[in-house]
Amino acid sequence: STIEEHAFRESVYVQGTLVPKNYAMVAPRVDGVLTAMFVEDGEAVEANKTALFQIDKEILTQAYEMSQQDTAVAQYARVDGEAQKEAAQAQFDKMKLDYERFTRLMEDKAITLDAMEQVEAGYKVAQAQLKRATTAVRLYEEQEKKAIAALAIAKRRLDDSLIYSPIDGYVSFRAKKEGEFCGAGTPIVRVADPRVLEVSAFLPSEYYPRVVTNVSKLHVTVGAIDLGEFPVYYKSPEIQDQLRTFEVKCLVESPPEGVAPGAMAQIETVLHSYTAIGVPQEVIQIRDNKSFVFVADAGKARAVEVQPGLSTSGWIDISQSELKAGDQIIVKGYNLVNHGVQIEMIGGE
Repeated sequence: STIEEHAFRESVYVQGTLVPKNYAMVAPRVDGVLTAMFVEDGEAVEANKTALFQIDKEILTQAYEMSQQDTAVAQYARVDGEAQKEAAQAQFDKMKLDYERFTRLMEDKAITLDAMEQVEAGYKVAQAQLKRATTAVRLYEEQEKKAIAALAIAKRRLDDSLIYSPIDGYVSFRAKKEGEFCGAGTPIVRVADPRVLEVSAFLPSEYYPRVVTNVSKLHVTVGAIDLGEFPVYYKSPEIQDQLRTFEVKCLVESPPEGVAPGAMAQIETVLHSYTAIGVPQEVIQIRDNKSFVFVADAGKARAVEVQPGLSTSGWIDISQSELKAGDQIIVKGYNLVNHGVQIEMIGGE
């Protein structure tokens, strides 16, 4: 058989897990009773279009409507206060003119002191009423601001009660049923996008320096399905101190039928790959604690010492030897020959 070049690779074999690259644990934004669940398990959803569930719709709707009414009342109170201020301003202006006129008449001694005191008292009352009306308008304005803010909060809570899917994908899990209480921030629906899967595996710490992001490859197999090789896009920045392992990840886009999130994967981490001459593993003979292969040389068997390198798919790297591509090696009866014996080649083997 003719020596040829073969692909060799140094690899580490581990098991890994497939998970969706994009998924969302969707939680309510408000506390309350789950009044509507709009989706079923396995249902396709669209980002920002498909409603997932709603919390306390009736209660929050009523609260919003009451806030609208409170805002309207506050607005009417402000308008009424402004009208009262205008009336107080008109009364004050009138009393101010009377007070100034009576003051001149008093200087001319054209009126009595009692008449002057009555006008002065009326002027002070009008001044106090104007001040009170002005303060009331300010109070109504602040109450209106408070009502508007409360309305905005009620509107926000009502809007927050209806939750839409944040991503495209499928509903993979529902934790609550209609009528059950839900706490804000506690996820009750899981949405996953299976179009891009993330393959995660943990490697022994001694290989950490040899794995390079975007350079090293992961060969992924799920059951009998060979997904191929993918570059490492993530390498954990630290080694777990207890298990002495580190995580690596790659992405599988548009996985074939039969490959789903949650599946176990066989992962070959390729640390080094190259091309070199190689021979079948079984033709290497150990004699006197040395490794030999027998080549056909002018009708005789010649033993050539080799230094076996990496083994890949049944082939062993023998590039560290005097052999070269094109040399003829004995692959049948190799264990029956010795150096220098006469041989007969049958079919080039």
